[in-house]
Amino acid sequence: MTKELSRYLEMAYAGPSEKKRLVQRHVPKELAVVHDGKTIRARELLLTEAVEATNLIQTEVYKTILEGANQATCFREVLPVVGMKGNSFDWPIGESGYYAVRVPEGAEIPRRVQEYSKRTFTAYKETTRPEITREMIEDCLFDVVEAEVRKGGKAIENKVNRDVLTTLLDNAGNEHDTGGSNQGVKAVAGAIGLNKADDFGADVVVMHPDFASKYLTEFVPTAYAGASEVMKGGSPGFLGMKPYICSVTDNSDTYTWDYDTDGEIGALVLDSSNAGAIGVRRDISVEDYKDPIHDLQGMTITTRVANNYLHANAICRIEY
Repeated sequence: MTKELSRYLEMAYAGPSEKKRLVQRHVPKELAVVHDGKTIRARELLLTEAVEATNLIQTEVYKTILEGANQATCFREVLPVVGMKGNSFDWPIGESGYYAVRVPEGAEIPRRVQEYSKRTFTAYKETTRPEITREMIEDCLFDVVEAEVRKGGKAIENKVNRDVLTTLLDNAGNEHDTGGSNQGVKAVAGAIGLNKADDFGADVVVMHPDFASKYLTEFVPTAYAGASEVMKGGSPGFLGMKPYICSVTDNSDTYTWDYDTDGEIGALVLDSSNAGAIGVRRDISVEDYKDPIHDLQGMTITTRVANNYLHANAICRIEY
């Protein structure tokens, strides 16, 4: 976790001698930045220009927002992410699988015709405003300011995760009911079988934290491959699956993303290339932000994203 934003804010409010001390202590000699179209040493720039006159605070604000977003990244790593040139677009959906045909030698090969359906991706604006008060700036609570900016980035990514999770929960074509037993690795194995029976693969499992704790305990203490990684705090892959943990709450009217009561859904097994996709009209950005110090109070973090499922039977819910 970086601390550059709070340090640059501190420098902006420091007196000349204190500013020089902070620059020499926290800014590496070799760090260079682009200012007015020229590459210049950051130390030299900070000692000759007001910090707010440079682009360093704006740059660190954006880096801190992305740092917060990266803490919550899940479905952006799981599903295909495509750029959008407009507010919406249609993704053509063909058949999930088909077979070649046998023809006699020299015979004409018949043309294969299939009917396409579509999934519409519509981008919506998601936004949050970090809780930065004038008093925080006046009282030089720069570490708190940095924490709130980071929290704002995480809030945006959590919203993306919630929307995608709800879409996949509501549109999954398969469901493996554990019936209250074999609720860890064996539950995933059952879900894999359902997807593959429908001619789809299974390469990713997205788990609620409660489900993850059940599968992790199966590795401890054991001699299973991956047990040592679990003991070090990792989450090893298993059954050819890449594991992800998603701790957001869902927004579904039908399903509950949890895993300690009958009927709750604790994991999704996906064919990641066919389960769904995320469309990005505009990635995470900062609005209403011209004055790099005083406009911290009015800063808003926004993104425009869309999501939808593709093939229902490429998604399998695991029920408690």
